[in-house]
Amino acid sequence: MMSNKWFETGWFRWMLVVAATISMALVSVYEYSWTLYTVPLGKIFHVAPGSAALGLTFTIYIIVQALSMFVAGRIADRYGPRLISMLGGIITGIGYITSAFANSLPLLYLTYGFGSIGVGIIYGTAISTAVKWFPDKRGLATGIIEIGFGGGSFALSPLIQYIITSVSYSAAFIYMGIAQLIVITLLAFFFAYPPPQWLPKGFNPQEYERKRRMIKRSKNDFSVSQMVKTWQWWVIYISFFLITGSGLSIIGHLIPYGRSLGFSIAAVIAVFLFPFANGLGRFVMGTVSDYLGRPYTMTLSFGISGISMLSVAFIPKIAPLYLTLIFLTAFTWGPLFSLFPPLVGDYYGPKHSGANYGLTYTAKALAGIFAGYGASILFTSYGIKETLVITGLMAIVSAILALTLRPPKMTTAQIVSAESQRDSVESKTK
Repeated sequence: MMSNKWFETGWFRWMLVVAATISMALVSVYEYSWTLYTVPLGKIFHVAPGSAALGLTFTIYIIVQALSMFVAGRIADRYGPRLISMLGGIITGIGYITSAFANSLPLLYLTYGFGSIGVGIIYGTAISTAVKWFPDKRGLATGIIEIGFGGGSFALSPLIQYIITSVSYSAAFIYMGIAQLIVITLLAFFFAYPPPQWLPKGFNPQEYERKRRMIKRSKNDFSVSQMVKTWQWWVIYISFFLITGSGLSIIGHLIPYGRSLGFSIAAVIAVFLFPFANGLGRFVMGTVSDYLGRPYTMTLSFGISGISMLSVAFIPKIAPLYLTLIFLTAFTWGPLFSLFPPLVGDYYGPKHSGANYGLTYTAKALAGIFAGYGASILFTSYGIKETLVITGLMAIVSAILALTLRPPKMTTAQIVSAESQRDSVESKTK
């Protein structure tokens, strides 16, 4: 356990942000660089790059990552993030390395799915770091960490593409897996959560709310069981599913989608452009939400993303226009991951943030079924335009739902129950 002097040091929490951001960048290749492997894997397994059989790998990743994040969040809330994060680094690296030796699709499902457990662990502890350490800058801190996950593959994807073309896809899996195993495991040693009721020096919650009236917060800490009884959480969950599913369907099929629209070269450029715009948007919109408020920022961002997706389906074959719309789609879709964590923290408190956001994040598992498998069926059965219209409308509905949100209120019975639980814990520690 670290000394309280560490927690009082202003730069310590920013050091954690750096460690979390680097870790997120390394695990991001599971999601944002997957499409680079689809062509060589398709040749090995004799399936089309955009096929449902290969897309199932991406679906398994999304489901496993989202569910493991919830479990890891509960463990980290109770025992701290260090050991579980170190385990996450080991699992992530082993999963990527062993995927290099998968000689059948079922084995690839197993190895890639196993590594996805580690991605969920790292993602959960990294995001919870921002929520717990930055009550004064939740949007900014979450946005910075999310740059790692959204934009990290912008730097790593060209390297992976180079290794795939100059050596082999197996070498790309192995080299990246070794880097994940070593770097993430070492950085996880520094992961820590602040003591209960900790606040940054000089931070006054009441003064903060007075100055930032657009930021609406609950005054209570909700447990998971209390959170799911509020209507706001179900709106958040549905909105999360819709916007996540819309963008993930594009991420997992950037090259097949682009080629079907007649943009063979631009489709490859889009693979590198998407994570850059994605990461940049997370930081920008996360920071904006600290002033504009989460729901209004979500409506603005998701609405633009949906309109951009719809536009891609009907544009002429002009590559710069296509790439501009891909940039807009990514820039305004990616912020969902820097807006929902602080929103859950604002509405349900920081105490159970790991578990609360972890459960909310399971909506991504459902979205993954649509994005990886369902979207592949839509694409191969009906075509690219119909698929993009559906995903665009999903994003727009998510934007509309965000406008209905307001902070939940605890019932008297829930407040009494929470206080009795806190008193019981305090008496045991004395």
